[in-house]
Amino acid sequence: MVKNLNFKEHLIDDTFMYVYGISSLDITGNGFLDLIAVDTNIGLYWYENDGDGNFSKHVIHEKRGEWLERHTIADINNDGKPEIIFVDNIGGSLLWFEFDGDPRDKKSWNYHYVSERDFPSAYDVAAGDINNDGKLELAASAYVHGGNKFSWFEKSQGCWVQHLIEENIPETRTVELADFTNNGFVDLLGCSTGNGQVIVYRNLGNSSKNRWEKHIIDIFNNPRHGHAADLNNDGNMDILMTGSLPLDRNRTRTGSPLSEESELHLLSQEKVVWYENPGSSDFSKSWKKHLIHDGIAGFEAIAADLDNDGQLEVVVSTLGPCLAMPSGGICVFKHRGDPKGVWDMKIIKDDWNEAHQLLTLDVNSNGLKDIVGVANCATPHSGKNELRWWENLG
Repeated sequence: MVKNLNFKEHLIDDTFMYVYGISSLDITGNGFLDLIAVDTNIGLYWYENDGDGNFSKHVIHEKRGEWLERHTIADINNDGKPEIIFVDNIGGSLLWFEFDGDPRDKKSWNYHYVSERDFPSAYDVAAGDINNDGKLELAASAYVHGGNKFSWFEKSQGCWVQHLIEENIPETRTVELADFTNNGFVDLLGCSTGNGQVIVYRNLGNSSKNRWEKHIIDIFNNPRHGHAADLNNDGNMDILMTGSLPLDRNRTRTGSPLSEESELHLLSQEKVVWYENPGSSDFSKSWKKHLIHDGIAGFEAIAADLDNDGQLEVVVSTLGPCLAMPSGGICVFKHRGDPKGVWDMKIIKDDWNEAHQLLTLDVNSNGLKDIVGVANCATPHSGKNELRWWENLG
């Protein structure tokens, strides 16, 4: 039962101007997962974990005029060590960081561009072997303001080459690589908040020009951030997704305020859902949508086995007040034995507005996955926004 999931909250850092983008990586090689977090155009930091969940802050990079946000971890240069691959949203770039020497020394870190100012409004990035050549490629989404597209990048003759997947698709957000057809090729999960599309681009394994075949899984209310996960343990990757409403949801197209009844109806359309993979290699069968919870304005949803029972729970961040939560924060959902059935909800953190990205990892090395999250919970650019973790008490 979800009520048996208990957590203890710990503050890591509350001095961010604007925090968006976190990940985990054992940077020191001591067996403990460290954390990486970005303060947009202020700095890029890593937090050294002593194995008990106590963190020491170190600077990787400081450069004004950048806007580093979401990122991924992968061995992008085939040197046997993982690198950190970022989007620079304002700079319209993709770049990656590596270190040689002591990672605690900022001088040990260097960065390299995949695409410099050639990918406007870069928003999200994922790494995987897209063309099955034994090397990692990148897939990325470009947000609004000249973006609105998905592309993938491969290294050819020492240079990174961008290949367009789809353009003129409004407000792209999620991008994730996963094999949805079990054919050995990674497909691309994406969503378009602007037109409500939840999309899988099937990787046909052909030339770069006609590699991708688009399949719209659903038209949904403002899909934002979801992930691939096998929620029903059938060996096929399903899709977990959040949906919310536009920021101007309290008005009609004419600008008149909505009635209270209409507002409640609208708010009930904010949902967390999952899509069941039918197991068809050619997408000839439809994906069935299952409700996890309605009335919740989720920003990101991730899946993890939090109680080691072999079943996946779902952790959701919310930006602000909604029907299911009095304010922004983090909540956990657990089903009663069947993921197609009822899911029960437990609020882990409330009164934590603008909660964004989430991670689950074993912070304190006790065999249980903990939760890490960031939120711009204070006044924007106040220097009081937060990185926290929640210790899984079992």
